[in-house]
Amino acid sequence: MNGPGTFLFLGPTGHGMPRELLDVEGMTVLPPARRGAVAALLDTGGPPGEIVIVDGRFGDVLAVGHREILAALDAGWTVWGVSSMGAIRAAELHDHGMKGFGVVYRRFVEQMIPDDQVAVLHGPAPEYRPFSEALIDLGSFLEHLAGAELLRPAHARKVQHALAGRWFAERTVSALTALCGEVAGPDAVQPIRKELPKLPDLRLKSADLRAFLMLPGRRQNRGNASGQGDRTR
Repeated sequence: MNGPGTFLFLGPTGHGMPRELLDVEGMTVLPPARRGAVAALLDTGGPPGEIVIVDGRFGDVLAVGHREILAALDAGWTVWGVSSMGAIRAAELHDHGMKGFGVVYRRFVEQMIPDDQVAVLHGPAPEYRPFSEALIDLGSFLEHLAGAELLRPAHARKVQHALAGRWFAERTVSALTALCGEVAGPDAVQPIRKELPKLPDLRLKSADLRAFLMLPGRRQNRGNASGQGDRTR
C-alpha cells in the first residue's frame, strides 16, 4: 500500500482471521480503539493516512470519541468504520465524512439497530478469544436455521427476542441452543447443534472485516500485529 499507512484498530472480530489478511504492507494493527486512541495518532505529527476502526473498548474505559474522529477527518485522514464499534461510529458520522463498510454498518444506518447487538465479552490479547457471541451474528445463525427449516421463523424471532433481553456476555451458543429447545421443543436441539460448525461462516462481523481486508490493494504480505482488550463493540 502506498502513502503514510493504515492503522487498524482490531480485537475479537479478528479472532481466527487468516494472518495473510492482516500481515499487510503499510498496515499497523492496534488494540481496540478507546477514548484518545485516534487523537494519539494525530499527535504523532505524521502525515495523514488511513484509520480503520473495527473494534472498540467500552464500559471499563471511555469509548473512542466522536470529536477525535472528526479531528482526524479535518486533518485529512481517511477514517473507516467496519463490523463493530467502527460501524457504530461510521453510522453516526457518515454525514461528516467517516466512511462505513459492510452489512453491519448498513444495518446501523438503515435499521438503527441497538449498539449492543455487536458487543461481546472476550479474553486478552493477542488472541482476543470471544467468550460470547454478538447478537447480530446469532441472529444471522437463526435466519439460517429458519431457512433450513430447522426452526420456524416465529420461533427464531422469539429466540432472538429472548437473547436481546440478556446481558451481552450471556449471549452464547449454549444459551441459543437452550432457548431453541424451550421454544421449539427438545427434539429441535440436536439438529440445531449439528449446524453449529456453520456458525463461523455466518458471522456478519467477521464477514464484513474479511471482505474489507480483501478489497483491491490491501493484500501485500508483511507481518505486524499487536493489541489488548476485554469488552468491545
